[in-house]
Amino acid sequence: MEHHSNDLPWRNKFQVDYVQTDASGKLSLEDLESKLIKHKGNVKLVTVTGASNVTGYVNPIHKIAELAHRYRAKILVDGAQLVPHTAVNMKPKNALQHIDYLAFSAHKMYAPFGTGVLIGPKETFRQGIPEIVGGGTAETVTHDWVVWENPPHNEEAGSPNVMGVVALIAAIKTLTALGMENIDHYENQLTNYANLKLKSIPGITLYSQTSIDEPRIGVIPFNIQGITHERVATVLSNQAGIAVRTGCFCTQPYIQRLLAISPKHMEFYRKNVDAPRPGVVRISFGLYNDFSEIDVVAQLLERISKHPTTYS
Repeated sequence: MEHHSNDLPWRNKFQVDYVQTDASGKLSLEDLESKLIKHKGNVKLVTVTGASNVTGYVNPIHKIAELAHRYRAKILVDGAQLVPHTAVNMKPKNALQHIDYLAFSAHKMYAPFGTGVLIGPKETFRQGIPEIVGGGTAETVTHDWVVWENPPHNEEAGSPNVMGVVALIAAIKTLTALGMENIDHYENQLTNYANLKLKSIPGITLYSQTSIDEPRIGVIPFNIQGITHERVATVLSNQAGIAVRTGCFCTQPYIQRLLAISPKHMEFYRKNVDAPRPGVVRISFGLYNDFSEIDVVAQLLERISKHPTTYS
């Protein structure tokens, strides 16, 4: 269920094994433990999304951390889709449930593009050679040897994005002042309301199955029978000024699982690059959205569902 950003960078550098999801797309803790046992303590890092950018499912990161630590692995949480919507405790009372590393992105937190954050023990970043090197990463350089700067400078090559960092700090302060619990509660109300609306519309298939009491973020994926996901997005934009995303959202293996796309079909798409690709429509909510906007979306989706050929 990982975003490509938490999948592709690990390939060709390490031996990677993937934890399975169940039929509804939720991470299987049983499969995670089975794989940790299979690898006999050789797993160094369990890296997992905090919340899916496709289904909105929130992973039980502290339970995952406990399993990882029990088998001598560290955990990294991709918090890009989680941190803007709910509070994240990296150090709960149970030490086994501590989060070793947390990464997130500024642009998901209402700040500009171009800034990312990685939180972890400084001592870890003193070891080895930085991933990206250049100006500002070295304290002393000769033709024969290098003394690297101390963290975080050794990991921040080039001219720093000062305005991006300042904007991110301002965004974090704003979210903190509003209260992450308040944001979480409000966005859950929006999501539950939207789910009820969409479930009542014939012809719509929803790809997330979370009960009202389960933790989730404001993301709802769906398709409408008889009309492509791209066309639905175009109609929503042109007729109501509603912006949605369509496609696979940089999580192609997860979408393939949710849509039950076979390896044979994927081979077809690889050989026919111009063929229309499967995907879904994704509605997502932020703290600036309101219930009246959901009503507008639901009304238009109902019209599309009743007359798909009219809008195709």
